[in-house]
Amino acid sequence: MRKRLTFAVAMSVAVAVAAVAVAGAAQSPVLTAPDGNTQSIAVNLTPQKLSKKTAEPVTLDVTTATTTTNPAANKGAPIPAVEAIVDFSKGTKIFSKGYPTCDAGLIQNTSTEAALQACKKAKIGGGEGTADLVVGERIFPVTTTITAFNGKPVGGKPVILLHTYSQSPIQTTLVLVGAVSNFNKEGYGPRLDVSIPLIAGGQGAITGFHVKIFKKFRYKGKLRSYVSATCATTKLKARGKFVFKDGESLTPALTGKCSQKREAKKK
Repeated sequence: MRKRLTFAVAMSVAVAVAAVAVAGAAQSPVLTAPDGNTQSIAVNLTPQKLSKKTAEPVTLDVTTATTTTNPAANKGAPIPAVEAIVDFSKGTKIFSKGYPTCDAGLIQNTSTEAALQACKKAKIGGGEGTADLVVGERIFPVTTTITAFNGKPVGGKPVILLHTYSQSPIQTTLVLVGAVSNFNKEGYGPRLDVSIPLIAGGQGAITGFHVKIFKKFRYKGKLRSYVSATCATTKLKARGKFVFKDGESLTPALTGKCSQKREAKKK
């Protein structure tokens, strides 16, 4: 039974990743840690045809997949991740100034419906996820609904709240808090550092995570976008560092392409 349930979760993650790949996402190789955990990440910006110099509104699409090749490590589930650090391509910008915010305390221990009632105006996107929940000697596959909110900025920098909720086999809510900073090194731009609460005290693990972020809004009379990007070199890249509960970590990286719009000649 354990193997069958674990296989079902792995298959659901694979389908999610494949769906994003069809849409044109760049996907990393699958890396394996000494503890048996495997990790990959896929990142997509749409549209892929962008201005060379002027940042334009884009949809940011991120998918992660975690499995294990060592069923004995955590009763069949992967060792849970406690932190994910994602570096996005240079030319990508995350701008939240002037957009409504949500207090993380308002959406703790809430359903998706209740979280939206509390912070609907601060919503910036959403998606779906999967997890392995270990109960005794059994693994239960869990499907989660993900809702992304604009959190209260820290030090003037944007904060992204990722509210995840599942109803079966038990109601479970996790709120992942992601802090945005300007990394701006090695060809990367903004960095998102996400803290990941443990599921059931570590007796479970997130296995798949897929979220899209897109929101246009007005600030001081100008139309702004929560995420925008340029295509300066026709090359895009991203990477994610995933730190697991046992101290191991994996850093899958990927490269992709964008195409440049033909710029209007100045008269």
